[in-house]
Formats: sequence, C-alpha cells, structure tokens
Amino acid sequence: MSMLAGMFWVGVVAGGSAAVVIWVLAVRLAYSLAVRRKAGATARLRVAFWPFGARQAAGVPADISASLNKMLVAFFLALLVAISSMAVYSNLTFVPPAHTQ
Repeated sequence: MSMLAGMFWVGVVAGGSAAVVIWVLAVRLAYSLAVRRKAGATARLRVAFWPFGARQAAGVPADISASLNKMLVAFFLALLVAISSMAVYSNLTFVPPAHTQ
C-alpha cells in the first residue's frame, strides 16, 4: 500500500469516528431535552435513531436548536469526508484483473 493510500485510509477512519462521536453527542443532548420536556418513552427512543429531529419540536430553546443544527452539519461533513476518502482509497488500491487470452 502506498503512503497516499494510507493517508486516505486515515481519512476514512477519522471521518467515520467523527460521525459516530457527533451522533453520540447529539443523542445525549436530544435525550436530555426530551427528559426536561417530560416526553414519553417513544419520544425518548426516537432520539436515538434521529437526534437531529429534536431541534424541530415545539418549545426547544434557541441555543439547543442551534447546537443541534451545527451538529447536523458536522455529522454530514464527517460522513462526506469518510465516503470521499473511501472512494479515493479504493481507486488508489485497485488492481486490474490479469489479461487472459
């Protein structure tokens, strides 16, 4: 593996790790918001699947909504870095099949 391919492998790992960390932080923030609003069990469970939807609920403070918006942008940016690094890595490590007659 070349050094350039290794650099893009690091990009895949870093982007994927950042996406997971941002998701966990968003779930913690959305769950604490659901607890403060005394939401039901289904609403608390929903924040684990899509925590960024909590920013659209009625009565969400502006600072929490802004934080979730920023986390949403950062999450998709981290996914974009991971996916684009994966594409470059796969192109750099591609070995064409042997030509046979």
